[in-house]
Amino acid sequence: MQVDQLLGSLPLFAKLSPQQLGWLQSLLESETFQTGEDIFRQGSPADGLRLLRAGQAIAFKTAADGSRVPVAQFEAGQALNEEALFTDAVQAVTLRAAAPTSALLLRAERFRQLLAEKPELRQALGMAGDGEAKPILNPRFAEQREDEEILIQTHRHWWAFLRAAWLPLLLMPALWGGAFVLEAQALSLAALALSFLLPGSALVYFYLEWRNDSVIVTDQRVIRIERTIVTMMRQVTQIGMESIHEINIDMPARDPFSRLLRYGTVLIKTAGAQGNLELDFMPKPYRFQQLIIENRNYFEKRQAQRQQKLVQAEVQRWMAGEPSAEAAAATSPSGAPRPLKGSKGYLSTRIEMSNGDIVYRKHISVWLQHTALPIVIVIAGLILLGLTFTVISEDWRAIAFPAGMLALALGSLAYYWMDWDWRNDVYIIADDTITLAHKRPFFLQNLRDQILVERIDNVESISSGLFASLLRYGDVRLSLIGADEPKLFQRVANPQAVQQEISRRQHNISQRRALLDARQQREMLGEYLSLPPAARAQSAANQPASAASLIRPANNTDRNRPPRVARKLPAAPQPAAAAGASLAGSRRRLPARFRRNRQDGSAS
Repeated sequence: MQVDQLLGSLPLFAKLSPQQLGWLQSLLESETFQTGEDIFRQGSPADGLRLLRAGQAIAFKTAADGSRVPVAQFEAGQALNEEALFTDAVQAVTLRAAAPTSALLLRAERFRQLLAEKPELRQALGMAGDGEAKPILNPRFAEQREDEEILIQTHRHWWAFLRAAWLPLLLMPALWGGAFVLEAQALSLAALALSFLLPGSALVYFYLEWRNDSVIVTDQRVIRIERTIVTMMRQVTQIGMESIHEINIDMPARDPFSRLLRYGTVLIKTAGAQGNLELDFMPKPYRFQQLIIENRNYFEKRQAQRQQKLVQAEVQRWMAGEPSAEAAAATSPSGAPRPLKGSKGYLSTRIEMSNGDIVYRKHISVWLQHTALPIVIVIAGLILLGLTFTVISEDWRAIAFPAGMLALALGSLAYYWMDWDWRNDVYIIADDTITLAHKRPFFLQNLRDQILVERIDNVESISSGLFASLLRYGDVRLSLIGADEPKLFQRVANPQAVQQEISRRQHNISQRRALLDARQQREMLGEYLSLPPAARAQSAANQPASAASLIRPANNTDRNRPPRVARKLPAAPQPAAAAGASLAGSRRRLPARFRRNRQDGSAS
């Protein structure tokens, strides 16, 4: 692989232009290592980013007793220590060449000097001054989170547009020939006008259909947005990075243009078959696959970094004798949940509860559709009763009055039934669970289908049709791990907002899990520091060495591992009086790596 391609394949530099990649390439230093030679050693300063061009290397950690524990194995094409470009750190492991190995080194001091000389490079990397800039929100991507960074925004390959546009392109010269053959000047001008109007309109339509569909890869998830002009359909599908298990590429054997023009089908697989995402006509599929894999690895590293910061913060609170905010919230008294917002409206479709849950009802159009006929019957009964004593003669009052009362009674009963049915068909989104409740009056039906948020693989929002687009309602489809069929939120108002609420709850679960792990590590550290020195040494000798990243401790981010995360974290115990500790934190924070949105239609 060429050096510029190797640099461009890293998520850190994926959005740089060829000129900017050339600047970085000029700073690279070549290194060669023989078998058994150390590339760097544990405890030495992390001098910068390394790219393995050839060979193989093994990372191991040296324990206090001198034993060596293998940590990871690295092959050609992999990058090591991206964080060292921005953070002053030391090597947590020793990296040794297992075969004749060549590498490229980008020193941190030279990289920082280049950032000072090239402000445009700082902007491309999402850096502002010496601090960390806020994410730049894409106005055409309303589903973007505030802490989410877009890595790439692309469309289907341009061949997907041309393969649909060949008929209008052929029709245009055919109409031109017909215009010149016709003898009548009026018919000739009409044919000439049609030669531009009809094929031109078709080309504009096919172009808009191609341009409306997009694929967005962020540092947290993969999103596909599909729009159809004729049916007014909008479908948004998203998969979190933690849910991605496998990425496959299919280059159709019957399509010779796929290899010639470099497009193919990318299949993103999750734990459940229902959550798989298939992206056809993707440009440069191998680069797209590598981008997601590298970002998936970076996602795990960043989770480990956040975990370390949480542990440091928890230890500092523990040393100061202050309970965390989450612990205080957990110990505060709380009564039964009550509606806070949205409950005052008679036809409210979104109700926020005091415990943080959100209750969704079906769209108002569903209520109107169900209650329209009962309302008409009630109005007809009232009108008939009014006419009974004004217009209708006494001979017909004996029939009109009972008929009016019967219509009023039946209409009122039907309205109560339909209104109660709509009002108690709800979807409840909580921190850990989603409940689909279906009730019928008079205890005829009471179904509650409850699912775990952490078991959701894929979330889709679908809005199709003229009325759905005008009234802003649609369906939300939840694909679950191990389930044969997805769960549906049918005809809810603003399905994209419901989808994002579910996605936010998934994001919060991972944060609560990290905080819970940090709390447990803090408690273990507190117990360790409370021991006498001799007992500490004996405890440290009995602990097995654990795997770690090159400059950061590793963290398990598998969201499906037991135990489940508690919704409210327990209060932490107060520190012992004799306990004391100090943690050395990073001197500089990692900058946001990807800020500017790519909208040039390529995946490079």
